[in-house]
Amino acid sequence: MKGRMTLVALIGIFVLPVVVAKLVLEKSWYEKGVTNYGQFLSEPATLNWLPEQGQWRLIYRVPEQCDSVCEQALFQLTQIPIAVGKERDRVSSVALTSTAQKAPEVLTRQTLTTEQAQAWQQQAFDKKTIYLSDPMNNVVLAYPVSDDKTQWVAQGKGLLRDLKRLLKLSKVG
Repeated sequence: MKGRMTLVALIGIFVLPVVVAKLVLEKSWYEKGVTNYGQFLSEPATLNWLPEQGQWRLIYRVPEQCDSVCEQALFQLTQIPIAVGKERDRVSSVALTSTAQKAPEVLTRQTLTTEQAQAWQQQAFDKKTIYLSDPMNNVVLAYPVSDDKTQWVAQGKGLLRDLKRLLKLSKVG
């Protein structure tokens, strides 16, 4: 009798955790953790027409009329590469503009041709979003810029954390 109890207890110790784990996964009681703050793009996009391959880039399309959201995005584009610290030379910011627009001097300004503007629109990129591009010109993450100051600060911190993590893990760029 004592041997049977020991056998049942021994089987329970090894089988019970497997059964519980299977139930947790099947019933969706477990929420996966997310380590990134930006939004991954549903479909990968490659921007071959961007210059300076070999750097991580923050990309923002400057609208015709630069409002407060645009100014906040441009401020983040100027500050985040500085905040990266010693890895600063691996990061650059690109402001995509039309011919008549101006961007801050610290940013790399690229005037879009008609073909490039059409390619940008075909990718369905949002106008009020900062995009993170890897050194191979693949757009990886999107960070929507909010007009709410608390969300704006949190989004900037999240972008910086994601970028630092990518720079730490990546040997490219």
